Amino acid sequence: MRTIVKLSLIAACALAPSIALADSIGTVTVNASDVIYAAGTQSSVAGPAGGTVPGAITLVTGTTSFTFSTTITSTQFTLNGTGGINNDPDGFHNGTGAYGQTSSDVNGSGSISGITAPGAGYLVGVFLGPGGPTGTAPASLDYTSTDGSSYSPLLDQVFFIGDGLTGDGTGSTQTFYVPTGATELYLGLSDANGYNGTPGSYGDNHGTYGVSYDDITAVVPPPPPGDTPEPSSLALLGTGILGAAGVLRKKLARK
Repeated sequence: MRTIVKLSLIAACALAPSIALADSIGTVTVNASDVIYAAGTQSSVAGPAGGTVPGAITLVTGTTSFTFSTTITSTQFTLNGTGGINNDPDGFHNGTGAYGQTSSDVNGSGSISGITAPGAGYLVGVFLGPGGPTGTAPASLDYTSTDGSSYSPLLDQVFFIGDGLTGDGTGSTQTFYVPTGATELYLGLSDANGYNGTPGSYGDNHGTYGVSYDDITAVVPPPPPGDTPEPSSLALLGTGILGAAGVLRKKLARK
């Protein structure tokens, strides 16, 4: 009589780990002379524009969004044409500058876009990818209104930050979403002669902004130890099963 023995290999399936959200807070100083168009590989733009190269925030892998809080850290934050008027992070408005402008329209440079927004002298940012900026500059954003609750700029696209609130010094905190492929965030100012046209006239800007940022990161925790067998353990398990099968075949053959 033969005894039929069936061997079955049961594979353990681990559940996909849940995604958690983590945030980290940092602070940076932005000079009034920091040329946003000189970000990344375009640092050579800073000299002809009369300004300085902006600093970068390196993004943690999985960063999905940022919020900002911006204040004047210098008592003499002035921009060309303001006549010594202290600027706030949202820029000066209503014709208070020497040019009487209520908005600025600065062209892009190289692979970085320009921007149109109310006032002038406001804080802006640009997300760059590895080795960026590259290729044709994206379209310039038009911030006719800067009170949106959230914004989703593209890579190499200059975007308005200001004080990070829906109003000028008031309102709720705005959220800025990180584009796919971004590895760095640069902060600076958008400036030009008369606040319109080719980037420039940074040489007579004075003062600094203090910027606090909070970046939200999607974190996938590793599986708990022991949930998934190591490759070597799986190999030993397979060897053991094959050995057991061989013994059973010999015993069955003798019957």
